[in-house]
Amino acid sequence: MRQTILLKVETILRERGFSVESFAHSNACFDLVAKRPNLTLVLKAFNNIDALRDEHAIELRKIASIFNATVLVIGEKTKAFSLKKGVLYERLGLTSLSLGTLQQLLDEHFPSVKYFKGKSIVELNSEKLRERRKALGLTLQQLADRVGSTVESMHRYEKGASASLSTAERLEDALDASLVEKINIFKEQKAARASEKKPFEENFEDEALGKVHDLGVKVAVFKHAPFKAVAHPSDSLVIGKVATKQGIAKKAAELAKAKEAFKGKPVIISQEFSYRHVADIPVVAEEELDSLSKFKDLMKLIRERENPNP
Repeated sequence: MRQTILLKVETILRERGFSVESFAHSNACFDLVAKRPNLTLVLKAFNNIDALRDEHAIELRKIASIFNATVLVIGEKTKAFSLKKGVLYERLGLTSLSLGTLQQLLDEHFPSVKYFKGKSIVELNSEKLRERRKALGLTLQQLADRVGSTVESMHRYEKGASASLSTAERLEDALDASLVEKINIFKEQKAARASEKKPFEENFEDEALGKVHDLGVKVAVFKHAPFKAVAHPSDSLVIGKVATKQGIAKKAAELAKAKEAFKGKPVIISQEFSYRHVADIPVVAEEELDSLSKFKDLMKLIRERENPNP
């Protein structure tokens, strides 16, 4: 079932002009990365969205922040009910939605309802609500009486508070006006990312990553991604780690896809140094990091091994 969902998601994306890289077989915190000019989507697919793990959600939020990406969890149901088309859900702080809602989003037919903690919630146009109430000559108390609510609630709505869908519908009937706002999840997530602290580490269990950090760059570490870390100066360096020769070809293949997906510069840091590059992915030995004093020295080494002499 999950594989079917993934295939459908990829078809939806490609039909709408996205380039897509699949990481579904990497056992990573995300399955697909889709890119279109000025928009990067990172997607995780489930049949049941309750299967999302907390440690994966944490890393998805880190990826969203570092790569300025919109993260979406796609699924068919929860443990209790099927996901409705045109409704946004939340799991572990991430936006979750059905295939049908994904299609609507990508066609810019934005939903207006969020389902949160058992309630359908909407955002109201508070300015229009206030102006329409005054135009009809209603006090807050009179409007509250018409919709079966309280003056305090009416005051909150006019100040921008969310409302239940049923309350919003009663308000629209009472004022004969359309008040419910559409949710542009792309703009909403972008605003949220702008307010978040970037998820970079200061202390490192991995000695090699600590050495990269000490060259003068910020480093974010991952346990559930196709890469081990991301170093973030002006451009991102996507770092893979391997301990033995046996894993280096697979890691090179994963980093090649990550290069396309995130437009970062890939490098493998290896404990057993037998290669200068694998499948055009530069390889740097851990011991070589000791001889470097600045990040630009590492980048020079990487550039040399990106374009090896024939």
